[in-house]
Amino acid sequence: MIEFLLLVSAKILPATAINWLSPNGLADFIRAWSDGQRQWLSRTSHFGFIRTREESETWRIESTGFLMKVQRAARGISKLSGSVPGQMAAAIQELEGNIQEHSGAASTGVLVFRATTNVFEFVVADRGIGILASLRSSPTYHGLCDYGSALELALTDGASRFCDPRRGHGFRPLFQGLTDLNGYLRFRTGDGAIVMDGTAPTLAVAQISQKPSLKGFFASVRCESK
Repeated sequence: MIEFLLLVSAKILPATAINWLSPNGLADFIRAWSDGQRQWLSRTSHFGFIRTREESETWRIESTGFLMKVQRAARGISKLSGSVPGQMAAAIQELEGNIQEHSGAASTGVLVFRATTNVFEFVVADRGIGILASLRSSPTYHGLCDYGSALELALTDGASRFCDPRRGHGFRPLFQGLTDLNGYLRFRTGDGAIVMDGTAPTLAVAQISQKPSLKGFFASVRCESK
């Protein structure tokens, strides 16, 4: 749904296409999204979003509060056990940090979550420069030439545009949190898309494809508890 809305924003789909999403309990969300609300939470606290801001103390307070709601929903509604709710929140936080550090457009991001019985899903997306341009800013990856390869590289543990062995591990909490769960992950940047799923989703089972070009970076994660 969020990918659909971003395609509307990019004028790849007509603005009237938003009307297709209004049924099935989505009307309040669509209204809040279309009105440009900075933050929205459903009455049952199972569904919500927050738009990112430039890094500041105010933003840290807002985002911390949002991540607490994420953890409560993942644990209380989706019944994710143990450390998994915290790992999902940590993955969202890490992806949001990438928006701040790499997108060049920190105020264009959005964090979204939805929790239902035994299922938890989230999206982190922005309309920044995208992964290919970000990686190519490093001399190490200056020769990178396509979005699919850029996505694959960005998801590889330890890969970073910074020459620092401590960097490039942002997706580790996500993959660790999905161990032994039925997970589905979708990543997009430019015209590249990667999908992986299963009880141990990794790049080894990734499917790379070409899609209509979408500015920035998009990450969608869905997991099911046993």
